[in-house]
Amino acid sequence: MTTLYIIGNGFDLWHELPTDYGSFYEHAGDALDELEAYYVSGSHLGQPWHDFENCLGTYDWELLYDDFNNVDFKSESFRPRDVYGLEDELVEQSKNLVTSVENLFQEWVSDIDVSAADPRMTFDLGSKFLTFNYTDTLQEVYQVSNDDIFHIHGNARAYEKLVFGHGASREEEPETDENGDSNRNMFTDAEGAAKYPFYALKKPVYELIEKNKAYFRSLSGVTNIVIIGHSLNEIDLPYFREISRNTPRCCWVVYCYRENDAEHYKGQLERCGVPVSCIETRTYKEGL
Repeated sequence: MTTLYIIGNGFDLWHELPTDYGSFYEHAGDALDELEAYYVSGSHLGQPWHDFENCLGTYDWELLYDDFNNVDFKSESFRPRDVYGLEDELVEQSKNLVTSVENLFQEWVSDIDVSAADPRMTFDLGSKFLTFNYTDTLQEVYQVSNDDIFHIHGNARAYEKLVFGHGASREEEPETDENGDSNRNMFTDAEGAAKYPFYALKKPVYELIEKNKAYFRSLSGVTNIVIIGHSLNEIDLPYFREISRNTPRCCWVVYCYRENDAEHYKGQLERCGVPVSCIETRTYKEGL
C-alpha cells in the first residue's frame, strides 16, 4: 500500500512559516508598489497584493503602452522609424517588468527559513510526496529524502527557476477580420510587446503536465492520496485531474483547515474525476 501526500502552502502556514503573500509584501513591498500602476493589486483587509498570483492576471497592457507611446503619426514630423523605436522601448520595459516580478518572488522564497519549524505529524513509511511548495520543509523538518519528493513548481534551495503565475485568459483580436483582411496596423507589434508580461507571467500548467507525463504515470501504484494544505484552486485543478486519471482506484483524504470547506473540496475533486465515495474529509483538529 503506497500513499501519495499532496502538499500545499497551507502545510507551511500550519508550521507557522511566513509563506503567505502578506509576508511577500512585507519583504518586497516598495518594489511591488512601483509595479502596482499596471496591476489591480486587490488590497484586502489592508494587505496589498494579498492574492499575488491572481493579481498578475489583472495586468493592463494599455497603461504600459500609454506610458511610453509618444508617437503621433498625424504629425508632420512623424517618421516610420518612430514606431520601431516605440516597439523596442516596450520590449525592454516589458522584459524588465517580468524580470522584476520573477526576481522579487525568487528572492523572497529563497529567504524563508524553515529551520524554526517543528514536526507536527508523522508520515507513512515509503510514501511519495508531490509538493506545490518551494520550500524544504519536508526535507529539513521531516527528513524526507529528496528522492521521494516531486516539487512540481520548483525548489528554491535547489536554485531552480520557480514556477508561479496567474490562470487568467484574454480574447485577442484575430489576425484577420470576417472578410479575410488583415487586422494588423503599424502599431500592432508595439502593442504585442506591451502585452508580453500578461503571457510571460501565466502559470504554464498544461505544459508542466505534458513535460512530467512520466512522473504522473509512475503514480499508478498509489493506493491512498492525502491532501494537506492545498485549496484545490481552479488554476491547479488540471494537475489533480491528471493524478486522478493515473490513480483510478485510490482513496482520497483531504484535510480541511475549516470544517465548512469540506463540501468545496469534495466538489472540486469530483470535477477531477474522483468518485465522491472515494473522498474523505478531515479537519486538522482530528489529527494528521
